[in-house]
Amino acid sequence: MMFCADCGAKMYNHRTGGYEKKDADGNPTGKYTNAQDNYHCSTYSLNKTNFVDKCTQHHIRTDVVRELILETIKATCGFVREHEEEFIAKVRNASEIQRADAAKSLQKRLSKEEKRIIELNQLIKKIYEDNVKGKLSDKRFEILLEEYENEQSNLEESVANLQSKLSSYTEDSNRVDKFVELVHKYTDFTELTTPMIHEFVDKIVVHEADKSSGVRMQQIDIYLKYVGKLDAPMKELTPEEFKVEEKKRKKRAWNRNYMRRKYEKEKAEREALELQKAAE
Repeated sequence: MMFCADCGAKMYNHRTGGYEKKDADGNPTGKYTNAQDNYHCSTYSLNKTNFVDKCTQHHIRTDVVRELILETIKATCGFVREHEEEFIAKVRNASEIQRADAAKSLQKRLSKEEKRIIELNQLIKKIYEDNVKGKLSDKRFEILLEEYENEQSNLEESVANLQSKLSSYTEDSNRVDKFVELVHKYTDFTELTTPMIHEFVDKIVVHEADKSSGVRMQQIDIYLKYVGKLDAPMKELTPEEFKVEEKKRKKRAWNRNYMRRKYEKEKAEREALELQKAAE
């Protein structure tokens, strides 16, 4: 369900279990590392094993994704329950515009390809006549016939696909009604379950994190079934909830600084050890 926003590839899930740390002598310390469960872009992961840089990591923790899904479903369901008529009108108006634009483009392409098929029929008839009259050699006739028939075959397949898509656009779907029905099915929930994810979520698009402001920001687009990506009004945080979120933010910042200092310290120790070995 999760896709990279840049290359479109699926996101791979990576899990590593926590393990017991050991001291310098290899003895167990009784302390354990944290288990990791996160997602990376599959293009990045597969090429990284071959030491090739393609796309970027798009790293995101699984618990963060689940929290965002839960927040999105809760916010959307809450909005639907409180403003059902407004929600239905909003989604239907948007989908009608999208269907109209897409249908217009498809119809234009369909007309062009159907016209070309008629032209090809006429061209094939003409080269048959020219070949019979001796105006066109057998070799040239066979080359042109193969070209025209291949083009015609590809166009006929394309026309069939376009007609199928146009039918789906013109059909009166009950997508909004199905989503509202789904909302009423889950009237009260506080935890995210696997059935909820499969019933509500169509796909999740993960963007690369942006650290230019000094704070790691990452855009995650959650597309819901039947209605797509919606910007439902999110519930404002209470002062108590804001304090909790602020505490979490400060803790994450402290952890990032700690890990950076730890990495720099370990790097300096390795370099010093390498210099010592080289001197010896």
